[in-house]
Amino acid sequence: MTISSEHTTSNRQGKSLTDSSRKMVLLIKTTQTSLSISVLLFLSSCVTLPTDFVSTGTSGQLNQSTGIKLSPQQNLANSKNDDSQQLEINQTFHPIIWDEMHDQFHLASANLGHYDSQLTYFEKNPGYLNRVSKRSKPYLHFILSEVQKRDMPYEMALLPIVESSFQPTAYSEQSAVGLWQFIPSTAHLCGLDKNWWYDGRQDTIQSTQAALDYLQKLYALNNNDWLLALASYNAGIGNVYKAIKQYKKKHTSEDVQPTFWEIKPYLPKETQNYVPQLLAVSYIINQADDWGIELEPIENSPFFTEVELDQQITLSEAAKLSGISKELFGILNPGYLRPTTPPKGPFNILLPVEHVADFKHLLATETNLFDIQWMRHKIKPGDSLGLIAEKYHTSRKAIQNLNGLKDNRIRAGKTLLIPVPTQYADKVERFTNKSQYKGVKKIHTVASGDSLWRISRYYNVDTRTLCRWNNIGIQTPLRKGQKLEIRSARYDNKFTYTLKKGESLWTVAKKYNVSTDSLIRWNNIKQSEIIQPGTQVTVWQPKAPHKNYHVKNGDNLWNIAKANQLSAKQLANYNQLSVKTYLKPGQILKIPLES
Repeated sequence: MTISSEHTTSNRQGKSLTDSSRKMVLLIKTTQTSLSISVLLFLSSCVTLPTDFVSTGTSGQLNQSTGIKLSPQQNLANSKNDDSQQLEINQTFHPIIWDEMHDQFHLASANLGHYDSQLTYFEKNPGYLNRVSKRSKPYLHFILSEVQKRDMPYEMALLPIVESSFQPTAYSEQSAVGLWQFIPSTAHLCGLDKNWWYDGRQDTIQSTQAALDYLQKLYALNNNDWLLALASYNAGIGNVYKAIKQYKKKHTSEDVQPTFWEIKPYLPKETQNYVPQLLAVSYIINQADDWGIELEPIENSPFFTEVELDQQITLSEAAKLSGISKELFGILNPGYLRPTTPPKGPFNILLPVEHVADFKHLLATETNLFDIQWMRHKIKPGDSLGLIAEKYHTSRKAIQNLNGLKDNRIRAGKTLLIPVPTQYADKVERFTNKSQYKGVKKIHTVASGDSLWRISRYYNVDTRTLCRWNNIGIQTPLRKGQKLEIRSARYDNKFTYTLKKGESLWTVAKKYNVSTDSLIRWNNIKQSEIIQPGTQVTVWQPKAPHKNYHVKNGDNLWNIAKANQLSAKQLANYNQLSVKTYLKPGQILKIPLES
């Protein structure tokens, strides 16, 4: 059923009576205990509480867009007796966080009547906020603390309810991830890292700080209007500006900045509901008792603490060592995407406050936890678990267990996590860096009759190196059309040389600083074969780093070479041209960076 205006009014009246009763009881209790509390504060050497955390207990005059009290200090200063003022100060801390937030949702209060239709869902689904409040338990105190530090409206602490229902691994069709539902482009803009091991969008601390920072920027870009900032967070600030422009086009007589409610019809449908949903959530949570909503009693104290690690560790071992379940560990540390932390530290994990001391003690004594390091391996054609295990000095079973494999079947293109004993880690890392060679690569397409031995001889490389470059076994049969990578700049600059009268393979090898054996292998020459003048031989040469130059009208080899401190012959040879070659505009020449 929908909520009628009469029903809404009745609720508000009931809320006023409930608040009056609650304040009367609280006043009586506080009066009885005020002396005891004052003594405790004195004995504890307590000082004045920060003003950011002082609740005035009065709503004050509200601005509809900002929801900020105009003069909260005046309300407190105008208290007529000291007992009343002491009452307000003593109320600043509440053991349960919902009480801490009570009557602090000023945006919801300032915009009453604009989101009545959104209240219907919660009336029909009273269990929803109970479930969400349970999921918020590990995060809410931290998020509210960050909101308080920034002096932002308390509604912002409840935004993950609308975004993700406080599910840290929530994933949307638009590729938005995490409590705050960052899409990749916004995450990059906000400085959240993502790689194979880790996603900052799911990191509890990093994503919260990034989201609140982003909201503050959107607030400033929207003339200090929190509702427009929220709309920009959901739809993008471009869509909000576009809606404002459309509104002003139809209301040319107005010079003031329009409100969210005025531009609402021009916003995307999702955004039209997004802002009212947050306000409705805030209103219902503030009125939870009146609406029959049972919120999880969350303590108003830190749930977790950061612990820095400088060595790689499996997440299951970290959870076991800390004495918490794998499920809770995952809830606190959803940013880690693999069964282990990344290989390069330092990095932080979150643990419940009460488990940190024991964890640090055990971590210092359980040194065998770091006897294994973990690396990633991208499966390539010809790979098998046996070959991979041999390469990384581990076992097939260990790879299967870590990656949840039921059998030996693996698929090219997928990535495996490999446990590597520490005594081999440096060796494997050097190998891995080689396999990620960033220099010039040549692709060789396997032809009929090709073998690893023949290809390796042709490219002047030993067979095992060729296999390592391509992650294949030395006994792996080649297929016609298969692509092999040649990962050395030595074999990139190939040209043909014609022997002149009186020249031999020895003189050619000396001229180009290669070995005679290499020339023989490259050209499939038999040892007994006599080389005649006019014979063409293939020579492979190193290619120095170069830059590209686009030939312009009037250019020739001489002026281009002179401008780059080269001789025309050097430039011609480097580009495998004759010094008499006529250059065409648009032609690309390679200019060696070192002559």
